[in-house]
Amino acid sequence: MISPDNQTENTTDTDFTKTWRYKVGLTMIIVGNLGILFALFMPALGAGTGIVGAMVVGGELVSLASIIFLGKAGFKAIKSKFVGAIKASYTGAVGKTRHYIGIALLCTNVLTTFILAFYAWDSFATATPEGPHPIVWGLDLAQQASMVEWLFLVGEISFLIAIYVLGADWWGKFRRIFVWEATAD
Repeated sequence: MISPDNQTENTTDTDFTKTWRYKVGLTMIIVGNLGILFALFMPALGAGTGIVGAMVVGGELVSLASIIFLGKAGFKAIKSKFVGAIKASYTGAVGKTRHYIGIALLCTNVLTTFILAFYAWDSFATATPEGPHPIVWGLDLAQQASMVEWLFLVGEISFLIAIYVLGADWWGKFRRIFVWEATAD
């Protein structure tokens, strides 16, 4: 008798991806994660926290239930396909447009950092013991907090995406900036 554990030893990853178990498990992972992703946008549509929470929990449960269908072989197949696709696009050649998009994303990170620094300077310069939370740039304290959160998130996310967009070769170029090389005179 073939058990699910023995089946992983007897079939290859490519064979397992053709089975109905793999297809059901993969569909469950996709549906579960789409549910979680959609839940992030529900508050903007006016949904209550109960609905959002139920969508997140439901998405997690559906994703976790996919383990029943996928097993070890299915997880390995998904992992190898996902990691292979990411690695191929990261280590592949970077064209001119992709390079400039990456540089623009890096500049976005630098710009948000300077805006946050300038905001902090203005905020501390206008704060007094009587008014420790002054209105800065026409924004009250709650608006300032929201601005700082969004600037920080946009800056950090743009930096992480820029690393991927610029590709593996860019890091080699960046590292060479910090290595001293003697010139032949």
